[in-house]
Amino acid sequence: MKHLGVKRNEVTKDGLFSVGEMECMGCCVNAPMITVADYSNGSEGYTYNYYEDVTPKRVVEIVEMLRKGGKLPHGTQNSKRIKSVPEGGNSTLHGEPKPPPYGRILSLVWRH
Repeated sequence: MKHLGVKRNEVTKDGLFSVGEMECMGCCVNAPMITVADYSNGSEGYTYNYYEDVTPKRVVEIVEMLRKGGKLPHGTQNSKRIKSVPEGGNSTLHGEPKPPPYGRILSLVWRH
């Protein structure tokens, strides 16, 4: 926000950028992230793109590239991550998950 010279819920003087806060973007595994609504194709053809795994430095780079009319790939900004896979590989479920016991154990369910 400091880079843009605006506070939350304000628009930059050139009208290109605004900063807001979203409660849930549905991608907490890839946080921190920003969302960019691109209206360069008009309101009927806009796109809503997520830029994930961002750092403060990367956010400034994204803003400046967009300000210059550049296009950049959305999604993760971490070259070590592939989509939503954890960086460095899986850390849980290293094998097949154990199936639940067949049926119910009535002594655990039925209590007098």
